[in-house]
Amino acid sequence: MKKTILTAVAVLSVIACTKQETVAPQQKDQLPIELSLSVQTKATDAAYENGDNVGIYVSYESALAASSNYIDNKKFTLSAGKWTSDTEIYWKDKETPADFYCYYPYGAIADATSYSFAVKSDQSALENYKASDFLWGKRSGALPGGGAVAISTSHILSNILIYLKPGEGFTDSEFAAAVKTVKLGNVKTNANVNLNVGSVTAKGDASVITPYWTGECYRAVVIPQSVAADANLIILTVDGVTYTLAREFTFAAKTQHKLTVTVNKSSSGLNISIESWLIDDTEYTGDAK
Repeated sequence: MKKTILTAVAVLSVIACTKQETVAPQQKDQLPIELSLSVQTKATDAAYENGDNVGIYVSYESALAASSNYIDNKKFTLSAGKWTSDTEIYWKDKETPADFYCYYPYGAIADATSYSFAVKSDQSALENYKASDFLWGKRSGALPGGGAVAISTSHILSNILIYLKPGEGFTDSEFAAAVKTVKLGNVKTNANVNLNVGSVTAKGDASVITPYWTGECYRAVVIPQSVAADANLIILTVDGVTYTLAREFTFAAKTQHKLTVTVNKSSSGLNISIESWLIDDTEYTGDAK
C-alpha cells in the first residue's frame, strides 16, 4: 500500500515563558529557553496564523505529569510573525536534558494527561472549523545550549472531505443549481486528550456534525472513532430529498479521508468511494436510500 504524507512547514522562533512561581528567578548563569515551532498542515493552512495560541509544557521527568511539571501550560500568542508571552522561562541548569510538549489550540487544562476537548458540532462557519483542529508535538531530550529547541506539531484528529457529483438523472447545471445540505451522522464530538503521548479517546453520546463548505467540497474535523454498520454516516439533502448511508467506518487519527458522493436521481441512491490522505488504494462503495 503506497502512502504519501503531505507536509507544509513554517518555522517560527520564540523565546519561551512560564507562569510557574516555583521556577527560580534568573541567575547570571541561567540560560533562557528558545523554541522553534513547525506545523504539519493545519485544517486550512500551511502555518500558524497571527492570533493563534499554543500551550507549552516542559518536564525533566520520564513522562509528563497531570500537573506540577517544570513548566505547566504556558501560553504563547503569534503576533506579527513572532511568538510572545508575558515572562521568560529558563533551563534549570546548563547540562540536564528536558522534554518539551506543545499543543494547539490553547485551553485551560487541569490535567495534562486527560484534557477534555470538543470539536464543533456546527463547523459550517470557517472559524468553527478552524477551532476544531488539534495539533500536538513533543521534543524529547533537548539539551541546553544547543540553540532553539525545535518542536514539530501535527494533527492528532481526523479530517474528512466530502465531494458531491451528479449521477444518473441529473445534468451538471441542474445539480449545480440544486439546494444541498450535507451532515455527518452518529459521530462523537467530545474526547479526552493525553498530552503526554498525543492520544485521543472519543467520549460521550453520538451527535451530528455540519461540515464547512469550501466552495469545492465539504470539510469537517472529526474525533478519531468508529461508526457502527447500522448507523447513518452520511445524511444528504438535495432539493428537499433526503438520502442516507448507513455503513461501518473508522475515522483514523492523523488521517484525511476523501469521500466522493455520486447522487443518482433515478435510483435515489448514493455511490460512495473513499480514499485516505495517507493514500489507501482500497475503494469503498455503498448504496443509500
